[in-house]
Amino acid sequence: MPRVSKVRTSPISGPRQREPAWRPRKLQIAKDRWEQLTRNQEPPRSFILFAKSSRNIALKPLTPETIPMTTPKEWKRLSFQEALELLRLPDEASTTQQSVQKFMSRQPAWTPGQELPWDAVGITPPKITRGAYGAVVYAQASLAATRVVEQEDDRVNENRRGIHSIHAVFTNPGLSDRPFILDVSEVHSSRSFSTRLVHARQSTQPSNNPSGPFPESDARAPLGSPCLTSIVTFKRPVPSSDEVQRIPPQQRFKEILSLRKPDEWDPCPQADVDALKAKFPNQGHGAFPILDMYKVDMGAFNADKTVPERRELIYYRLLKPLAREDANAHILCHAFEADRNSLFMLGNHLGYGHDLGIAASLSYSFYVHVNAEEAVMEDSEWWIQEVSWPRFSAGRGAMESLIWSPRGKHIATGYQDGIVLPMTTKPGREPKL
Repeated sequence: MPRVSKVRTSPISGPRQREPAWRPRKLQIAKDRWEQLTRNQEPPRSFILFAKSSRNIALKPLTPETIPMTTPKEWKRLSFQEALELLRLPDEASTTQQSVQKFMSRQPAWTPGQELPWDAVGITPPKITRGAYGAVVYAQASLAATRVVEQEDDRVNENRRGIHSIHAVFTNPGLSDRPFILDVSEVHSSRSFSTRLVHARQSTQPSNNPSGPFPESDARAPLGSPCLTSIVTFKRPVPSSDEVQRIPPQQRFKEILSLRKPDEWDPCPQADVDALKAKFPNQGHGAFPILDMYKVDMGAFNADKTVPERRELIYYRLLKPLAREDANAHILCHAFEADRNSLFMLGNHLGYGHDLGIAASLSYSFYVHVNAEEAVMEDSEWWIQEVSWPRFSAGRGAMESLIWSPRGKHIATGYQDGIVLPMTTKPGREPKL
């Protein structure tokens, strides 16, 4: 039977031309937003999929008419207590007759970019947005070790030891559809300083309730190889006789920071990759837990500098209240924050923002320079993370992250080493260092 094409008739002009199989719907974007995207540069080279049918896929350059303007969805955002909730499991004896204390996470780990409106552009999320946020298991492993040490201190009525440092190696990607099983063992203990070893593993199969909370029965599933191994050190508080530190960013970048209030800057991108920011502008926090984070626009400052001289500044504060007495939990909030978008931002500075292939942490160390109580965050206070990348070679980048209190005190420093590679090797790519 011959195929019959439908021809629409207009009451004003008679028969219309046959319409194509698809008709793109033009979407408006505010003029100031477009100017922000293209300020001092050519329009982004990203392309978006804005219309398709079973036979046609149309790609258009990113322009004000083709940027998908969607109202960010309101997502449920979990507090520290909710997002990092741990279930204590029965202890087990190790081969050295030393007990291994076990914990299980209860909630799915947040995944960067999973709340972006991928359906609106009709494409599948790229691989760089499919792995769980590494800081979740990083913080949970440290939290498990912390609860063990605090329990020991409470038993002997001693002042609680505070987290002194965290050193972790990421050995396998984390998955958000199953819990982390955390094994805590003692390495060394003295009255003032102690060390705990934590192995984090996941089962070889998804949870019976992958959207959480994970049932205790998940702890009995077969486990795979460790995805993270961490050493956490603890130290009792001591008085400080001298204070030496750099000039805080509140002074060095006073002119930039005075342009807006902290929460008037754009929220930290859910996945800070140039191509994704161009596709999904102003998508808000998504379901990012624990903290509110806002990224200062450092574009003008960084414009004429090499990568090691560039800086990114991020304001952050607690999303929901956290007990002041739980100082170690506050330290873990800082460590959780310091990992946010770190390698993605380096990829942008290296020129991989529209061609990013791999961004994966290998190791992450976090040092606390003060007594634990000085890291406590008040609900309304804004802290600052200052990020820089002093070295990149052999496909690996080094990140330095300084944590500054609202009063300009240097509280902690994070150091991270990770792989950052473009998807393709482009001829003539200029070095950025």
